Amino acid sequence: MLWLKRAFKWASVSLLALLVFYGVARFYVVYTESRIEGDRAPYFQKQSAEAISIVWHTDKPEIGVLRYGSRPDDLTLEVSELEPGEAHELRLTGLEPSQRYYYAVGNTRAMFYGGSEDDWFMTAPETGADEEAVRLWVIGDSGSPGKVQQAVRDAMTTWVTNNPREDEPYLDQWLALGDNAYRSGSNRQYQAALFDAYPAILKNIALWPAYGNHDARRRAFFDIFSLPEQAESGGVISGTEHYYSFDYANIHYVMLDSQDSDRESDGDMLQWLQRDLEANRQKWLIVAFHHPPYSKGTHDSDDEGDSRGRLVDMRQYVLPVLEKYGVDLVLSGHSHGYERSYLIDCHYGDSSQFSEKNIVSRGAEDKNADFVKAKGAHSGTVYVVAGASAKVDNASMNHPAMAVSLKQAGSLIIDIESSTLVARYINADAQVVDEFIIEKRDDDSWKEYLNPDYAGCTQD
Repeated sequence: MLWLKRAFKWASVSLLALLVFYGVARFYVVYTESRIEGDRAPYFQKQSAEAISIVWHTDKPEIGVLRYGSRPDDLTLEVSELEPGEAHELRLTGLEPSQRYYYAVGNTRAMFYGGSEDDWFMTAPETGADEEAVRLWVIGDSGSPGKVQQAVRDAMTTWVTNNPREDEPYLDQWLALGDNAYRSGSNRQYQAALFDAYPAILKNIALWPAYGNHDARRRAFFDIFSLPEQAESGGVISGTEHYYSFDYANIHYVMLDSQDSDRESDGDMLQWLQRDLEANRQKWLIVAFHHPPYSKGTHDSDDEGDSRGRLVDMRQYVLPVLEKYGVDLVLSGHSHGYERSYLIDCHYGDSSQFSEKNIVSRGAEDKNADFVKAKGAHSGTVYVVAGASAKVDNASMNHPAMAVSLKQAGSLIIDIESSTLVARYINADAQVVDEFIIEKRDDDSWKEYLNPDYAGCTQD
């Protein structure tokens, strides 16, 4: 028996040593692969009507300097850092709304990025501006660099070039729905999947990212992005970069964390969400997060074991709050395909429970609008899964809430002006393979488009 006790003791010590070694090794890998190293060209964060942040990185410590102005040959305004560093972020304030500015960045000796007519950024319109035309590009699960990602990117560029807006930039805003760098969200993977993949867009357009499960494997996400946890771009202070909100013209955006934050009703995220939506006065409400509440794609929203229940949690706990405050459009990724719902409401169970009673409207294409809706609580929401900006996976794609399900790589281009939203799914061949319109009305004419079988909602 003595030998057995000694063997057990030896095995226990060995297992403990192995666990300690694994923990130390894991910490080392996460730390080293999350570190930001080397040069990185400027990109924009925390855009607002009067301010914007510009971020870049250098391979050695230096004092960052930013010059800007209304013309590329007249960069007479300058701000600089107080202390040298490798990670640089300068916030410009006191800017004019809806204005184009040109820029260059460098150090106290020279400018080494920018300074041409292609190096510009735009400030946001005044908050609440109702007649501003807004063009938004949405990518999802874009973190696999390669031919598919490049084709989706180039298809967007082709489409906006062929469909220009008079006196407007090619894009105003850019959202990413999570899993922005595969497989582990390391700094090196972000370099390949984001900075090397979209350099021409990053030099002009601010990126607003959601946090995905692959982003969560390293800490690079929070080192790379500078997000408005103090409500620098509108909304209510969240106090965390995991979830945040911002305003742009007459749109209020909410970016939620379906990965790591508490998703239940009494958790910090949903308590903040209710405060934020209670304070919102914008005409449009768009919400984005990674794990879709409705999907039969790569992931199954009926399966409580899928993604450790995150899809089910978002449907059961988050959607009732969003629909109570009249959310218009919910964007998610995670499933590597494209799925788009009817105008629906009050479905918080599995797909077998979905019925005509949950469909506010099936659309009205013959009357020049896909979906006509009222304002306010439970007026109907369109749910979109757009997780195919870098790859497409095979799946059943048959969720009954979805009017359209496509196994095609692509991205969303959304145009919003006053009371009309037009969304188009552009595939990798620059073809519009799905288009829907949401029109919001102040009078009772929306009732003409109401599905007679819609049962309303009593679950607030």
